[in-house]
Amino acid sequence: MKKEISLKKHIQNILISFSIFITIAISLLSIINFYFSKLTIIEHNQKQILFQIESEVKKFLTQIYNISLYIKNNYKDNNSLLKNIVETNTNISSILVLDDSGVIKDFYATTNLNIYKGFDYSKQNYFLGLKKGKSDYWSNVFLSTVDEEPAISYSFKFDNKVVVLMIRLKEISEFISRFKNQNDTHMVKIFDENGILVLNPNNPDLVLQRFNEKTKEVFTKLIDKLPSYYFTIFNSSLNNENLYGTYTTIEKTDWKIVVSESYDLILKSLSGIVLVMFLSMLIFILLAISLSLKISKRIFNSFDELQKTTTNISNGNYDINIKDSYYNEFNLLLNSFNKMKIEIDKREESLEASLDSFKSLFNSTMEIMIIHDKGICVDANNVAIKFLQLNNKDELLGKNLLEFVDENYKELLIKNYVKNTLPYEFEIVINNQKFTCLGQGKFLKLNGRVVKLSTLIDITELKDKDKLLSQQSKMAAMGEMIENIAHQWRQPLSLISTCASGIKFEKEFNKTISDERLVESLNLIVDNTQYLSKTIDDFRNFFKADKNIENYCVNKSINKVLNLLKSSIENHNIKIETKNIENLIINGYPNEFLQVIINILNNSKDALLNQDKNKRFIDINTYIKNKKCFVEISDNGGGLEDEVISKVFEPYFTTKHKSQGTGIGLYMSHQIIVEHMKGGIDIKNMDFIKNDEVYKGCMVILEIPINEKYNLDFHI
Repeated sequence: MKKEISLKKHIQNILISFSIFITIAISLLSIINFYFSKLTIIEHNQKQILFQIESEVKKFLTQIYNISLYIKNNYKDNNSLLKNIVETNTNISSILVLDDSGVIKDFYATTNLNIYKGFDYSKQNYFLGLKKGKSDYWSNVFLSTVDEEPAISYSFKFDNKVVVLMIRLKEISEFISRFKNQNDTHMVKIFDENGILVLNPNNPDLVLQRFNEKTKEVFTKLIDKLPSYYFTIFNSSLNNENLYGTYTTIEKTDWKIVVSESYDLILKSLSGIVLVMFLSMLIFILLAISLSLKISKRIFNSFDELQKTTTNISNGNYDINIKDSYYNEFNLLLNSFNKMKIEIDKREESLEASLDSFKSLFNSTMEIMIIHDKGICVDANNVAIKFLQLNNKDELLGKNLLEFVDENYKELLIKNYVKNTLPYEFEIVINNQKFTCLGQGKFLKLNGRVVKLSTLIDITELKDKDKLLSQQSKMAAMGEMIENIAHQWRQPLSLISTCASGIKFEKEFNKTISDERLVESLNLIVDNTQYLSKTIDDFRNFFKADKNIENYCVNKSINKVLNLLKSSIENHNIKIETKNIENLIINGYPNEFLQVIINILNNSKDALLNQDKNKRFIDINTYIKNKKCFVEISDNGGGLEDEVISKVFEPYFTTKHKSQGTGIGLYMSHQIIVEHMKGGIDIKNMDFIKNDEVYKGCMVILEIPINEKYNLDFHI
């Protein structure tokens, strides 16, 4: 079973959870936004610094390159040119001119204590670098032997000579030293292509030590992994702190200029903002919870008022006063409840009046009415008590209605307890006396309980009258059959009489008769006798009562009737034409269908005999339409008067003389087709043309469902 949840707690939890979630979400998003905004500002600043340093270094290197061009164009083995260049350019500490074997031929230095002409510098990188086929060469940082300071050199070939410019890095070092972090550390470092420090304002001694960071995170996470001007976090191997920065590359020297600042300080600078956001978040959460509780309390008060109102209404208390709510929507809902209360009050009064009317009708109706639950009697009207020959209602209440039902109907009763039923016939036994009833049952809800209301009518007298009518119909039909038998037997009896008289005559006058003549006469007598016997069997089968429902062919049944009535019809000069569909099968009692056809044909025959006409005919047409069998029987007997045609299916109504008809033939035909075969029968006057002549007559139309099972079930 699903666990029930309190709506109040549910709404409170939703409001509080939503307030906390929104507050935390906004705070986290704000912190993240501050964090990325801070990084964006830092990245922008570092990029600007990197642009400046890159520009300054390129400018510095270009200046050196321009000096080399000046030397190429103006040097004439004259030491004065070298002197002027060194003394006017503070970035150049000395200039060496070597021959193609690396021996000094000329030089100038601000100090020349350690340099002399004739010294061999062929082992130095600035000389060896040109031996690799290059026209010029930028060296890595080294400790100059000239002035014993960190320096780089730029060497180039010139007229079988090698000119080496010894370059001081002091100007670049001073420039990059300007850029410092918040903790007064320098932001910029410069590495050569091998990872050796070229400039490091934070610790210049590392430059002299040729400190190599090629395997450190500044290379593995930044320089070797990311393109220029891309940012990342990496660890400093010198002071073991995390740095955040980027780099760029100088193409001429392949130097790596790195700009960074402490990532820990960046986070620390955000800690104050995070603390403020956290405190603001807590304050907002407390305010949100307080506001949520206040709102929910007002809502719950309105809910409590609604619950109180609905509880009172459900308990039948309609005199309560409904208080106004703080919220307009709840006031509208409360007003609706108030209207509903008034309507329910009116409806209850109406229901009570209806119930009183129902009880009054229930006890004043002439029909037998019983209310039961699966056959167990719940209530019954006075007519039912009287019909069942009981003293009072208490003798019936709680009893099983099957006790009053004939044994042949009990099984079907049980099967149909659970459904609504149409009218049906069944038998009830009261004090060993059987009564035929017509009843139907419908479900209804009474006092919150689903029960079944069964209404019954005692039709015992009507059934007895029907039996009498049926018997009278058969007697009338029998009289007509006797007439048909007389017509059928007239000719064969005449032949038998003629043959017998002939044999007797020949025997009296000739004394002898030939065997051939005797056999011929006897055979003729036997054949006609068998024909008479077959005719008797046909008429006897017609009057035999059907016991079983069966499928039978409509056209064969019609032909059987025509054979029975053949002599009578032909003697009155009536022609019958048929237009039938072969193998048209319906379900029912075949002899009842024969009786209907005979009744209709006899009526047509009588109508034709009343007309003084030379041409008399009956047309029979069968066809299928909408899954139904139609049989049309028409004649040219002149038709019926309008006031008569609507009464022909009433019992004992006839247009013939009392000595010629009983008025029950068409009534029984109507009962058979409509009640037994669940079909329809209609009669109408019509004018039609046959053989270019216009005739007036009647048409009887039978409408029978194809293979429709007889509904013999009954229900209560």
